[in-house]
Amino acid sequence: MEINSLYEGKTHFGKLSKESKSYLTPIHKYIQDEFPSGDPCLLTSQIPYPQLQKGMAKIRSKIYENHSISKFLFPILDEWNLDPNDVYLDLLRLRCVPNGFHQLEGAESVQYIHRDPWYANPENQINLWLPITKVELGSGFSLYPFYFKNPIENNSHSFDYRHWMETGGFQTSYHHPKIGEKIFPKPSKPVSDPNPLSVAGDFGDYFIFASHHLHGTNDNTQGHSRFSLEVRLVIGEHIKNKIGPKNIDNGSKGTTLYEMKQLVTGEVLPTEVIESFVNQSGLS
Repeated sequence: MEINSLYEGKTHFGKLSKESKSYLTPIHKYIQDEFPSGDPCLLTSQIPYPQLQKGMAKIRSKIYENHSISKFLFPILDEWNLDPNDVYLDLLRLRCVPNGFHQLEGAESVQYIHRDPWYANPENQINLWLPITKVELGSGFSLYPFYFKNPIENNSHSFDYRHWMETGGFQTSYHHPKIGEKIFPKPSKPVSDPNPLSVAGDFGDYFIFASHHLHGTNDNTQGHSRFSLEVRLVIGEHIKNKIGPKNIDNGSKGTTLYEMKQLVTGEVLPTEVIESFVNQSGLS
């Protein structure tokens, strides 16, 4: 399948090579080291959520510091005929959703159905979702393909990326002093798709899709926590040439493109390229 097919709404379930899996195995060690008294998938669903947040922050720091982990991407990029020198990605974000997370106070906003562009992500961003532990069908997340080419009313016009960062950014602690000011974009009318796609899997699987897809986290009712790695990337030439889905309902302000680093060198796209892309998207 061609990478451009993702911009048309196609999705793909894939399998990691042995090489890719080897670069991701340190994550399992980090999780076990942080929750050493038993099965982390069970423990993280039993401890208080603030304690889980502190542990996850430590694990994420280790992931950010281990630059070899991102090498898991190279076999995938080769599979999709992508040049690693033209790939820019955000931080590798490890996520833990405890069993029953949806019942916690404040959890609703994290699970809002959304498009990533509503959060100032580029329209042609590509998302990779990789389960690090078992994620059963129905306890992962869902896509709503009907809306790939169809707009839905939403409050993304209230989202400003600069304000988002001032209030903690992504994966911030619930104890951030400005957490109450955060704006979480969501549809302002019910989502109705006759054929939603439920995404699940286990370590060794991956799922790739365009972030333009309307999607959202499902309630975790599988009896234990699920850990997943979320990767957001863009292709430099596609940003420069403005290739990808067009904005149909995104009113957010700002852009995450300045956070996206070149996979090999760590450089950011030139400012004029980013500004040109943002301006043609109808954003500000």
